[in-house]
Amino acid sequence: MWRETRATFGAVMLALACQAAALAQEAPTDADMRRAHAVLLGLAQEGAEPERDGSADIFYSIVETPEAPRLVTRLEVSAAPCRARTTSALQFPGKWATLTFALVDLSRVTAVTAYASVEDMIAEVNPVPFSAPQAEQIVLTGAGLYCSSRMSLSGENTAADGTCSDRLDLPMTDEEQKVRGRDALAIVAGVCKAPAFRRK
Repeated sequence: MWRETRATFGAVMLALACQAAALAQEAPTDADMRRAHAVLLGLAQEGAEPERDGSADIFYSIVETPEAPRLVTRLEVSAAPCRARTTSALQFPGKWATLTFALVDLSRVTAVTAYASVEDMIAEVNPVPFSAPQAEQIVLTGAGLYCSSRMSLSGENTAADGTCSDRLDLPMTDEEQKVRGRDALAIVAGVCKAPAFRRK
């Protein structure tokens, strides 16, 4: 069993190494890095292209009814491309918006776990190799991976509500998501040199 696990991990590392080598030959652009961050942060809904604003990308939530809240997120990559910051405004109709400022550092990813279903992911049971065809939910974890601070513009509570999360969830339920997800993971492995992808 241990040999099979090592062989599977080796195959995954080989596949990512090939993608990382391609990245090394042609260094990813700022747009490539923003795309990777957007995929891992769940901003690229249904593959929607962002609006460009100088060196930033702006994402709008897909609103199906007038009563639904609007979410606008501005994504910028720092001078260290594996770090990005986002500024988001969430507004319900007729109410003041809530601002969220966040920082993500992809070099902090220390573990990657894949599951074949949302149910298995929630229960944290039956993990599968993230290169397996049945892998549909990927969980990236690492201390201080994603930190955010939230503040309401209503004036009722001016104190910022700060928190840090050690987890990012990456859905890969269809072929388009799998392609975007693998490209993002290749950047985390090859460009950000995240500990999760170092050979054990």
